[in-house]
Amino acid sequence: MIKNNLKIAIRILWKNKLFSLVNILSLSLSMAVGVILFTGLKATHDTDHFHPKLNQVVRILTQETIEGVQTKWATVPLPLATYMESVSFVEETVKVRLAGKHNLQTDGGNIPIDIKFSEPSFFDVFGFKLLSGNAQSLANNPNTLFLTEKTAEKIFGNANALGHTVRFENLGSYTVAGIIQDPPLETHLPIEAMLSIHAGEMLEKKGAFSNSSQNWGDFKSAAIYARLKSEDDLKQLNTTLQNYTRKLEKSNLQFLAQPIEAITPRNDDIKNDHNAGTDWTGIKTQLFLILALTLLSAFNYISLTLARAFSRAREVGIRKTIGATRRQIIGQFLMESTLIALLALLVTLPCVEILTHYIPEMDTAFSYDTTLILGLLTYAVITGLVAGALPSWLLSAFQPIQVLRKMKNIKLFRSIAVYKALIVVQFSVTIMLMIVVVIVADYEIKNYAIINSTVSPNVLTLDLRGEKYENLQNEISQLSQVETTLATNWYFKPMKKGKSSVTLNDKILEMYYVSIDPKTIEAEGISLKSGHNFPENMPQSAEQYVLVNEAAAKLLESESETLVGQTLLLDSAYVQVIGIMPNEIIGETAPLLYRYLPNEIATLTIKINPNTELEATKAIQSIWENHFPEKTANLQNLKDGYLRIGDRLGSFGGLALIVMMIAGLGILGIASYSVETRTKELGIRKVMGASNKELVWIVTKNFGMLILIAGLIGVPAGLFGGDLIRQDLGSRLVDLSFTNVSIGFGLVAIVGLLTVLSQTIRAAHIEPVKVLKAE
Repeated sequence: MIKNNLKIAIRILWKNKLFSLVNILSLSLSMAVGVILFTGLKATHDTDHFHPKLNQVVRILTQETIEGVQTKWATVPLPLATYMESVSFVEETVKVRLAGKHNLQTDGGNIPIDIKFSEPSFFDVFGFKLLSGNAQSLANNPNTLFLTEKTAEKIFGNANALGHTVRFENLGSYTVAGIIQDPPLETHLPIEAMLSIHAGEMLEKKGAFSNSSQNWGDFKSAAIYARLKSEDDLKQLNTTLQNYTRKLEKSNLQFLAQPIEAITPRNDDIKNDHNAGTDWTGIKTQLFLILALTLLSAFNYISLTLARAFSRAREVGIRKTIGATRRQIIGQFLMESTLIALLALLVTLPCVEILTHYIPEMDTAFSYDTTLILGLLTYAVITGLVAGALPSWLLSAFQPIQVLRKMKNIKLFRSIAVYKALIVVQFSVTIMLMIVVVIVADYEIKNYAIINSTVSPNVLTLDLRGEKYENLQNEISQLSQVETTLATNWYFKPMKKGKSSVTLNDKILEMYYVSIDPKTIEAEGISLKSGHNFPENMPQSAEQYVLVNEAAAKLLESESETLVGQTLLLDSAYVQVIGIMPNEIIGETAPLLYRYLPNEIATLTIKINPNTELEATKAIQSIWENHFPEKTANLQNLKDGYLRIGDRLGSFGGLALIVMMIAGLGILGIASYSVETRTKELGIRKVMGASNKELVWIVTKNFGMLILIAGLIGVPAGLFGGDLIRQDLGSRLVDLSFTNVSIGFGLVAIVGLLTVLSQTIRAAHIEPVKVLKAE
């Protein structure tokens, strides 16, 4: 039976190529996002499952108690390792020091590499494998460096990395002594480069790191793992750890063990666990999205299948006449829908590659193992069965005497209210997304125009990389190509912000700040709204004055003029407000403080003479190298750093396009079905003298009303989304105007109406003699 159903399904799909193609494309678009979500869920489930004796490996957590408030940390103080090694049922321990990213210096510029310090037992406890090198060199040679395959390729290309010496900024030189195989699955402990734990201790003595190897209070930059002799020892280990506490000056530390298998999904109550993956809320959200996309795919298939119901009805009648049961007919239609879903899966995979390439938020690493392939096949089969369930049930209910006499008198539904409701929902979501896309696009265009007109192309920024700037600034100022230099973290727009607590008249607020060169206001000709600039010869030892922008002044006082001259508490120091800066020149309205903090100056802003950028760049890099030969100059054109249009458009635009295409295919099906059910009515109207235009209008107006109803839902939702973006960006350039809303709604309405017209125009050209001859 299955074999015969499959043969019939293939013949029917081949005979109706256009119908099959539209259904396959419709299903594949929805399934593509579902496959990405499904793959992400599988990656979350499989995280760290490549480690041997997985059930015996645990991570030690720190429970910090401050004034009765408990906080769990994924990191621990390194001195705890000595105690762990003495526990009888702990088979092996491993210390991992998390150093963060450090710049590896190459001829082509700096490459940021994430560095971890560890010891040979790392390769015993975990499933990371060495392709070359000896793990014991981590114990014997502090200058040893292990790189992963991807990191080695990023640095050396296809050349053999072993034996090469590399230099890390502020850390020194190390020799590549081993290559770590890239893990086959996701891990909460990603590795790029590994140094010896002894190297970290040596760098402590040089002042490059804090003394965390001996300091119990420094527990936020290291992790300790242990492999137990048996998984049954976990409870005993936690009992043992509860009896081991450390009292610090302001806090109390306790410790507990967490199975490594329990790290993912992420527990939001555990801090400093940056690579633990998605939490349970995220997983539930993805499952809901997969279900919603499956139903969306099914709805489009149902629409298109029922639109062809009349052409399949005679087939059903004949099969029933010769003895086919309803169950057999249902099986036939389910075979067709499942076959289409499986074919759609083949189209889905290229769609997935396109989506992950052009939409960064959907970036997912794929490893097509047996489990994933079986999972995708199951997903496709379920989608096919869900999509084919309703059409097969309805079509199999036809009675032979009805379908072989007057098929046009048969109604599948007394009404199509459910279809109309789904059309409204689909187009409401599409309208909302499109309005947000238009608002973001408008913001980017305006932002581009303002930056293009206000920020000079002859401005360079030099990242100071934590170095003192006075001598460097003096030498750069002497260059013939340089007009002025400013030591500041601000230039028209905050480049590097900090955050402080501000207290005034019992009002406590958190505000961002930038460190600004006192010469900036005068050099740029900025007119203060009130007050005056920083005085000359500002003291560097203690902060006395602060400037605030209009937005910050509005938060602190209803009238900004009354704020000038007042004293406020900034963190733990009292400072006087001496002036009100205008809101950001490029349209930002977020509250901002302007402070003079020489120790926090992170950038030199350098104005150069026109057409001298190449010469100035070479000269500045030469001066930098003379001062800081161990660091590479990070110099760029300020305007080039700002003019990056479209960063926020990709995700919104891609999602809106997918939903619009799916909604268009959905309305195509319901429009086709509506036309089929009204052909006799349209034939009579044409006999009575109705023109083609009148027939098109009669059929189209109902769909126009559905789109208008969708607009009543989608437009407010789009405005709400736009307002959230405006609050996030803090910019008045985010325009929620009637024009932007109209463009977003209009684009969706045009696509929807054109889709409907493709069917209604066809209906207007019917020949009355053909549709009425049976009467």
